[in-house]
Amino acid sequence: MAEDEYAELVSAGVDSLTIYQEVYNEEVYLEVHPAGPKRDYRYRLDTPERACRAGIRSVNVGALLGLHDWRTEAFFTGLHANYLQNRYTDVEVSISPPRMRPYLGGFPPRVTVTDKNLVQYILAYRLFMPRGGITISTRESPELREHLIQLGATKMSAGSCTAVGGRTGAENSTGQFDISDERDVAAMTRVIYNHGYQPVFKDWQMI
Repeated sequence: MAEDEYAELVSAGVDSLTIYQEVYNEEVYLEVHPAGPKRDYRYRLDTPERACRAGIRSVNVGALLGLHDWRTEAFFTGLHANYLQNRYTDVEVSISPPRMRPYLGGFPPRVTVTDKNLVQYILAYRLFMPRGGITISTRESPELREHLIQLGATKMSAGSCTAVGGRTGAENSTGQFDISDERDVAAMTRVIYNHGYQPVFKDWQMI
C-alpha cells in the first residue's frame, strides 16, 4: 500500500503491520516473484517505512528462511529492523524468523534451516537489538516454541489460520502453509504461565 493508504488504516484503528520481505537477496527475490504486484523489490522493501511514516504503532519484518542462505537473510533482517528502530523511535519494531513449511504445491526449501540455526539467529538478534521484539509463529513445533519462550521471544501466535480469507467463513480455502502448533489461545496462556512468564494480551493504550 501507499503511505496515504496506511494512514487511512491507522485512522481507522489499525495499529500494527507485519510484512515480510520474504528474501533480501534481490536476485532470488525476482526469481520467486516473476510477475505480479510484489515483483517490485524496492517498493516491497520500503513498505514498513511507509507504514511508520503513516503513524503505525508497531511493525514486524522478516525473511522466509529457506529461500537463501539463512545467515545472510538473518543479517539483513537485523539491519532492516535496526534501521527502522533508529529512524522511527516511537515505533515498536519486531522481527519474525519463519521457516518454510509444507504447503499446497510442494515448493521445497532451497536451504535447510535447523533448530540449532534458528536458535543461533534468535540469540544473535536479541544481543544486537535488546529492545527489539521477536515473534515465534505456529510454523514451529510445540516443543521448540516452549523452549524459545525463555530465549527472548516476545510474541507467540496461537489458534492461527493460514488460509486466505479463512476468518471470513470462506469454504474450500487452502492454507498457505501447514501449521505445526495447533494449540489455541487458552492452551498457550497456560503454557506461558507454566514456564514462569506472564502472558500479556495488550501493552498499549491508544489516546
